[in-house]
Amino acid sequence: MTYAIILAGGTGTRFWPFSRELEPKQFIQMVGKTSLFQDTIKRLDGVVAPKNVLIITNRNYFYEIKNQVRGCGIPEVNIILEPQGKNTAPAIGLAARLIIGKDKDAVMIVLPADHYIKDLTRFKGCLKRAVAASLKGMLVTLGVKPSSPSTGYGYIKVKPGRGAGYFCVEKFLEKPNLDKAKEYFRNKRFYWNSGMFIWRADLLLEEFKRFLPDLYRNLSKISCVNDIEKAWPKMDSISVDYGIMEHSKKIALIPADFDWTDLGSWDALNELLPKNKDGNLINGDCLEFDNQGLSVFSRANRLIAAIGLKDLIIADTPDALLVCDKHKTQDVRMIVEKLKSSRRREHVTHVTEKRPWGRFTVLQNGDSFKIKFIEIDPGKRLSLQRHKKRAEHWVVVSGCAKVTTGRKAKLVPVNHSIYVPMGAMHRLENPYKSLLKIVEVQTGSYLEEDDIERFSDDYQR
Repeated sequence: MTYAIILAGGTGTRFWPFSRELEPKQFIQMVGKTSLFQDTIKRLDGVVAPKNVLIITNRNYFYEIKNQVRGCGIPEVNIILEPQGKNTAPAIGLAARLIIGKDKDAVMIVLPADHYIKDLTRFKGCLKRAVAASLKGMLVTLGVKPSSPSTGYGYIKVKPGRGAGYFCVEKFLEKPNLDKAKEYFRNKRFYWNSGMFIWRADLLLEEFKRFLPDLYRNLSKISCVNDIEKAWPKMDSISVDYGIMEHSKKIALIPADFDWTDLGSWDALNELLPKNKDGNLINGDCLEFDNQGLSVFSRANRLIAAIGLKDLIIADTPDALLVCDKHKTQDVRMIVEKLKSSRRREHVTHVTEKRPWGRFTVLQNGDSFKIKFIEIDPGKRLSLQRHKKRAEHWVVVSGCAKVTTGRKAKLVPVNHSIYVPMGAMHRLENPYKSLLKIVEVQTGSYLEEDDIERFSDDYQR
């Protein structure tokens, strides 16, 4: 039987400021009306049954994934949580262990969650050829013929000659410098490494045993999801490319005959979208004059004016603005690293933060007060909690709230308010079928999100 493993734990740092640690690019609508993650699931229709789709991610994204797979037929138990990110080899090995426990003849299709693929018919045909090759005892990867000398991708060099529908692989190569990339581009034996793999689960684990014996030994201790927590800290952090694909003698490459990009950076997205006669891409509220090769992406509610610019990318959000040379988009990750080292929040989350129950937006932040706009989805509620250092005043602007303070509960309709004193146990709930909207004013000496003591929580936080 064929299974699909979707790797959905990455943070997408090169798409900052749209992508954040708690809302990475795979869960964002980058192209079209659905997220890259949802597009990945849709591409499997007719290839892998929903019950055989496993999603490997981390705890931070569980509720986002649960929301995005609603209606897809993928069981919640198929969302596998890594205690910590350990790169691709442990994640893929974990999936192989869980699958082979119930199907010794399983074939695995491993897909990143953040790719853009245009021709689905050709993509599915390529997968079917790859599955056939895997049944012949090969670890199969899909290689993409380079369209430019890109330094943003790893490369794969194949051996001369093609038999049985695939090339044998000579070597995997890391992301090159520009001179090397130009050399690879001119040579027809080089392909971009797409990060998509197809293989039998038992063969993969044999190669783990041969080339990653310590990791294999720790994986062998996992027979069900309950074993992950204990075994995971002992796992080495290593990519499947470096740990297996660079060493195995059973690697086959099938050329991808469909349009593909991994959307790894702003310039990759820029290549996909239509431009005007001056080569400008305007996605947002922008007035522009005398620009060439300008790309504007805006998710902020404000006007952008651009004059006399050339080959720049502007990405605007309510709390951060990126202005970047189109040839330097791979370096956006350096900004994210600087934000991390400076202990700033702009790499972690947006002004609007998602929660399992809905979302909130910080409207204003002062020395002893904070104003939030809170939206609670129908039928959802926050935890039963209290704060030691702040009081809260809630004004209902749409819907009707159920508010518990101490042992008393009351309904607070639209245009009414309620005060929650510092230290009082309380809960906010939306028991109705329409969205609940509230303006919250916090006052106190400390107003950060970690001043929460939870007593009961629907989401086990």
